[in-house]
Amino acid sequence: MLTPTVLVTGASGFIGSYLLPDLLERQYRVIALSRHQRVSHQANLHWIQDLQQANGEVIDYVINLAGESIGKGRWTARRKQQLIDSRVQTSRQLFHWLQQQRQQPQLIISGSAIGYYGIDESERWTKICDETAAPQAIFMSELCQQWEQAALAYKEQYPIKIIRLGVVFAKKGGILPQMLQPIKWRLAGKIGHGRQPVTWVHIADVLGTIEFLMRHRPAAQIFNVVSPEQITQQQFVECAAHCLQVRPLLTAPSMAFKCLMGEQSQLILNGQFVQPKALLNAGYHFHYPTLDQALQQILA
Repeated sequence: MLTPTVLVTGASGFIGSYLLPDLLERQYRVIALSRHQRVSHQANLHWIQDLQQANGEVIDYVINLAGESIGKGRWTARRKQQLIDSRVQTSRQLFHWLQQQRQQPQLIISGSAIGYYGIDESERWTKICDETAAPQAIFMSELCQQWEQAALAYKEQYPIKIIRLGVVFAKKGGILPQMLQPIKWRLAGKIGHGRQPVTWVHIADVLGTIEFLMRHRPAAQIFNVVSPEQITQQQFVECAAHCLQVRPLLTAPSMAFKCLMGEQSQLILNGQFVQPKALLNAGYHFHYPTLDQALQQILA
C-alpha cells in the first residue's frame, strides 16, 4: 500500500508545529509549505517554499492553515489587508495550483476561526452559536468570511471541510502562556467584569478533529472546533489560578485594553459562545472537553 501524502500550508506556524509530527507518527508522508527555508532530516517530511516545488506530486489530502497571526500588530488598515491577503490570496493560489495537477486530493481541510460569528453587541452573551449562526459586518467576521469563501468557491470541484477554530491551548506556543502569565505572577486576573466568553480548544482536539475528518468524512461542511464547555473569562481565571495554586490580586480595567489595542481589544473583551454541534453530531469525542482537564494536562 502506498503511503498517503498530505500537503500542509502554514506548516511552520503554531498549529503546524504540532500537526506535522502528528501526521508523521500516523505514517503519512508530509509536504510542508512555508515561506521560511526549512531542512528536514526525516524521510517522510519534505519542506517547500513554493507550490511549484511540489509539481507532479500525488497529493491525497490538503490541510490549508496559512495565515499571519491575528494577534500580532495593531489593526491598522495596512495590517488588516496583510491578514486578509495571507489567508485569501494564499488559498486562491493553492486552488489554482491544484487545478493544474493531474490527480486531485481526496479531501481539503481549510482553516477559519470562530471570529466568523463576530461579537455580542449587547455584551450579555446569552446566545450560543452553532455552525448555522450568521456572521457580522465587523473586521474579525469579514476576515473569516473571505477566508472561507476563497476555499468554498471550489466546493463543486473538491470535497472541502472548513474548520472554525477557537483559541487553541497547548503546552508551547499560542496565546495561552500570555493569558497565564499575569495570573501566575499574581498581577491581575479578571479583565473588566469577566463575563466575556473564552472560547477555546485543546491542541489535541484540533489534531483529533483533523484526523476524524480525514478518516470519516462526515456530511457537514463547516465544523466549529471548540470545547463543548462554555467558559467566561472570570471562570478561566479561577480555573487557571486553582491549577497554578495562586490567587490573582487585581482586576484589569477593560478601558486600558481599549486604549492600548483599539478595535483589536474585541479579541479580549468580547466575542460569542460557540458550540461544536456538527462535530458532536458526527460522533467526535473530545479528548479534553473541560477547561480543568485541559489546564491540568498542559500545566502538569
